[in-house]
Amino acid sequence: MTGVLRSMTGFGSAAAEDERMKASVTVRSLNHRYLDLSVHLSRRVSAIEVDVRRAVQARLQRGRVEVSVQATLRDQEGDVVPNRPLIAGLVRALREVKAEHGLAGDVQVTDVMRFPGAFENQDAGTGLQDAERDELLALLAKALDGLDQMRVAEGERVREALLGAVHAIEEATLRIERLLEQERGPRLLVLQTKARTLLQELGLEEQRLYQELVRLVDRGDVAEELQRLRSHAGQARTIVEQAGPCGKRLDFLAQELGREANTIGSKSDSAALAQEVVALKGEIERFREQVQNVE
Repeated sequence: MTGVLRSMTGFGSAAAEDERMKASVTVRSLNHRYLDLSVHLSRRVSAIEVDVRRAVQARLQRGRVEVSVQATLRDQEGDVVPNRPLIAGLVRALREVKAEHGLAGDVQVTDVMRFPGAFENQDAGTGLQDAERDELLALLAKALDGLDQMRVAEGERVREALLGAVHAIEEATLRIERLLEQERGPRLLVLQTKARTLLQELGLEEQRLYQELVRLVDRGDVAEELQRLRSHAGQARTIVEQAGPCGKRLDFLAQELGREANTIGSKSDSAALAQEVVALKGEIERFREQVQNVE
């Protein structure tokens, strides 16, 4: 998995039908900070839930993932039974839609029967055979392959957006540095004026005057913050280019970039600098939003 940046959004499916069974597998994934896995199995194949979870966890690092495995076994007899919790939810949802849109008629049995899993064959007791288990897990692997292809394709788009955001952050940082260099002379004059005021009007001692000047200089010094901004942006670029599962590391760097920008903003004492800091924060937020898509 190393070397490819993946989005957390995708879909994959697989289906098969033979003399033993008819089966289908779907896998959907959305953005999530951690791996949040939900597995839905038809009753006849519930025994493979542990295997399904293990297979998904071996392939995916992050995302809200929903797996559905539906299968009808042909070689086992059993009574047809309703999935009562599912049917109750379906009837309730259909009636809500009917009331919301003013549709005529009531919910019919045929309406419910259209939904997969509403009625199932109750297992007569022989359980799931090894060949059937292997076939279902092979279908799951195929669905995960399809999911992965979509996540990789979307990940390439996200990669380009992340690199663009990092470049914009570096450019915004450079503009702030240049602006501070331009304002250094006028700022020195301001500090000198304040120093004369403190010395003449307030009658401060030389040691106290020195302390006040140091405080004023330190308050406006953002050299360390700018250095950390460049460092964090460089780390982010390296991580994105190396790719692999890197969403958590990028999320941490996004937080650190925001922290440094906020500190610079709190030290801004000119309208021009404040404007550049706002632009910097906007680029960092754009970076952070894209990071939320990364596995």
